[in-house]
Amino acid sequence: MSKIYNEYLRLKEIDSNKLYLFKSGKFYIFVGDDCDLINECVVLKKTPFSKETFKCGFPVNSLEQYLRVFSNHKLNIQVVEEISDIDEPKIVLDFIKEIDIDNITPMEAIITLKKLKDLVR
Repeated sequence: MSKIYNEYLRLKEIDSNKLYLFKSGKFYIFVGDDCDLINECVVLKKTPFSKETFKCGFPVNSLEQYLRVFSNHKLNIQVVEEISDIDEPKIVLDFIKEIDIDNITPMEAIITLKKLKDLVR
């Protein structure tokens, strides 16, 4: 599998509600299920990315226009500018910062702890 697709799968385990937009050379691309979901709102050319999945995207110089469109559709997009070696402490801290400790149910807390455990493996 590709580095982008592996990162996509890892990020989806952390937060499956976000759509992840990866910078890949001169393009920004969506992969996997995000490719299908984004095409329900914005039609982008879908092409094979690997044996596992498809991709769709747009040129880097169009990012601001597309982010505006995604925002108008109330899509939760996270732009991933580069994929480097995993910085586990930063990932864990970012994950913890997203937890709304005042409004979490006991079941959500257990699920969150499991995700956190998976992050540090």
